[in-house]
Amino acid sequence: MTRIAVVSDMHGNLSAFEAVLDDARSGGADAIWCGGDLVGKGPRGRAVVELAREACEVTVRGNWDEVIADPAAAPWQTSEWYREELGAEAVAWLAGLPFHHDAALGGALVRLFHASAASVHHRVRWGADDAAFDAMFAAGEGTGPVPDADLVVYGDLHDQFLDIRRGRRLVNCGSAGNALDGDTSAAYVLLEAAGEVPPSIAFHRVRYDVDAEVAVARAAGSPMLEHWIAELSDGRHRSRLAAP
Repeated sequence: MTRIAVVSDMHGNLSAFEAVLDDARSGGADAIWCGGDLVGKGPRGRAVVELAREACEVTVRGNWDEVIADPAAAPWQTSEWYREELGAEAVAWLAGLPFHHDAALGGALVRLFHASAASVHHRVRWGADDAAFDAMFAAGEGTGPVPDADLVVYGDLHDQFLDIRRGRRLVNCGSAGNALDGDTSAAYVLLEAAGEVPPSIAFHRVRYDVDAEVAVARAAGSPMLEHWIAELSDGRHRSRLAAP
């Protein structure tokens, strides 16, 4: 049996990320994959990056990672505060992250990316039409030439779901630091495979000390402070000056 925990969208929330890693390991995860957006919004980007580098076998690039690591090339901008908090070495590491990761698991080709096969900034939501659904499994501008995947796991939306069509499965792992589905707990997905049987998919939620993370944010005085605290406190989407 192979067990892979997939996490994404920690957004500088170290308390939630640590809780998710502890839960995944206690559940027997053999490896941790990260779907990006380690940084931005929350105050502890550098600590989250350091932990991801230690704990995650695979990490792909998210939209916030790209915006902070390479602001000149980004379609939107955020505060320089995040780059300063990270430091040059962590920023360089983020800039070098791959767009996607492919792996054979249980006889299936599993693909991980942040938002879509096109771009870390191109969002595909629950209930997308068949053309958008199919494009998630095929080669795109972001992936370059690749074979079609059987199972795609991604983040970006901060909401867990499974969409099955024509034998292919599209999985959103939710957010391990900034859930926006009305549940303040941290989220991740566990893939389990044995032999040539396609992987099973289990959704997990983990409680963590939200008040402690809010206290850290207040002490740090990060740019999106009140916005961040509001989202952590009730797990609800807020209007934004920047993308999620």
